[in-house]
Parts: sequence; structure tokens; C-alpha cells
Amino acid sequence: MNAWKDVLWGLLRMGAVAAGVFYLGQVLVTYAKSEGRYRPVIDRSDRLSTAQQSLLWVGVVLVGMVVRLARPFVDMLAEASAEVGEWALARQQSHPLVRPRSH
Repeated sequence: MNAWKDVLWGLLRMGAVAAGVFYLGQVLVTYAKSEGRYRPVIDRSDRLSTAQQSLLWVGVVLVGMVVRLARPFVDMLAEASAEVGEWALARQQSHPLVRPRSH
């Protein structure tokens, strides 16, 4: 009986993870298509669709916030990477090529 319980909980966890991945995929696709300007369609007669649209809107807003907050950090990393590249090129050009010894 305990094994069936474990299997059932495992299936429920897998279902929850699959639903989360599906939701995240929907949010990312909607964000990409709408470029962050997604507005939910509210229809009082169809509450399930309205709830789905609202949940999707919340996800798009959160992704937009994360993108806005992460942009300065990514810009800083890109600038640091460019500086490291310039340093490596300058260092490579300042040292003559080492020729292998011939035996």
C-alpha cells in the first residue's frame, strides 16, 4: 500500500513539474510575441479563460521585470568580457611567438 502511495506522489510531482514547464513555455512565447506588452482579455461570462489570461499576464509581467533588472548586469558582463578580450590581444601581441626547438 505504501508503494502505491509513493508512486502516486511521484506522478503528482511529475505532473506539477510538467504543468510548470508548460506554463513557463507559454509565458516566454507570449512575452516574445507581444514584446512585453501583453494585455489579458477579460470576459465576465468565461471566467476560466479570464483566469488563464490573467495568469499568463502575471507571468509576462514577471518575465519583463526580470529582463529589465538583468539587463544592467548582462551589460556589465559584456563590457568586462570585451576588456578581457582586449587585454588578451594586447598581451599576445606584446610577446613574440615562441618557436619550438628542433631536435
